[in-house]
Amino acid sequence: MDTIKIKTVVIGGGPSGANAARFLAGEKEEVLLIEKDLTFDKPCGGGLFLRAFDEFDIPKNLIKRVVNSIDIVSPKLDKVSVDISNYPLAIVHRQEFDKTLRELAVESGAQLLKAKVVNISTKANGVEILARQGDGSEITISAKYAIVADGVNSSARRQLLGEHPNRVLTYYANLEGEESSSCQFWFGDDISPKHYAWIFPHHNGINIGLVANDKHKMKEFYSNFLKKAKIEGSMPKAKGYFIPHWKRMTLYRDNLFYVGDSASLVLPFTYEGIYYALKSGQLAAKAIIKDDPLLYEKSWNNLYLTKFKFLRTLQTIFLRDNWWANRLVKLYQHPKFQKSVIEYWSGSKKPEGVFKTLCKVVKVLVKYR
Repeated sequence: MDTIKIKTVVIGGGPSGANAARFLAGEKEEVLLIEKDLTFDKPCGGGLFLRAFDEFDIPKNLIKRVVNSIDIVSPKLDKVSVDISNYPLAIVHRQEFDKTLRELAVESGAQLLKAKVVNISTKANGVEILARQGDGSEITISAKYAIVADGVNSSARRQLLGEHPNRVLTYYANLEGEESSSCQFWFGDDISPKHYAWIFPHHNGINIGLVANDKHKMKEFYSNFLKKAKIEGSMPKAKGYFIPHWKRMTLYRDNLFYVGDSASLVLPFTYEGIYYALKSGQLAAKAIIKDDPLLYEKSWNNLYLTKFKFLRTLQTIFLRDNWWANRLVKLYQHPKFQKSVIEYWSGSKKPEGVFKTLCKVVKVLVKYR
């Protein structure tokens, strides 16, 4: 059995893992990136802030579409269009996007190993990993640090901490040849209680789906949504897939950093994950470079904890039932309210704490009743 000794091993070659490996390698750090499936195309709307391409130096030829507007549809089918041209979204093809990020990591000096991690354990001075390659041969990797980036179904997190990332089920399909110039968010207890259904531009058509807690009613919700959205004709079979649902979870323990979906670092309310996956990988890498592991969680919380709590509070309030969801869409008709929420979402305006958020919600409801 071969043995590799290295400072840092990254488990998972999606955006968080690949970006962490690229950042580490760019700083001349020894890093091994392990990915079990180099052709995996994650079910995903593929949207992230356009500014991320400059922030993380990602080739812009990966951008398939740019979205400058969002449509919000109430349970009553009232619709409000929101201009986001100041903070546009880029749509990417995840298979191509993830592949390119891994290639950039390798170009920067990272090693890439196609293998499945079958066992991981912590030692007094680091981490030991057993990985199995496609031909059945096994490799032992001894490292000082490991970055766990193996996604929403993280087997590493389950093995090490005895838990999955917090997650919720989606039901989705891709429709080739269809078009949508905006990202559409549909609300209603009959299609996605406490969450939302969506129609998003995709790299070769549109992506439609919904989020729901009750897996037994997914087909019913999906059928209701198709009728509401007047999507007719031959439909591809919908599929189920988990996505993270944020709550505060362990980000670092025993020389292991949890990033991206493996740490449920997906923005509440909107379920955006790509940008925050990229950022979490970068922040974990910076902590490793400084040899200060606790810096990772501290940096993440300083940047995003208030924002995540803020949007979770808004989701809890406005998506609790149809009355509140109708009120939310009505509020979006007011330019000042719309502008504030978009600025909070984009990060251009610092969000409030939970108590101040509740006070402001009450004030806004009274003002715009």
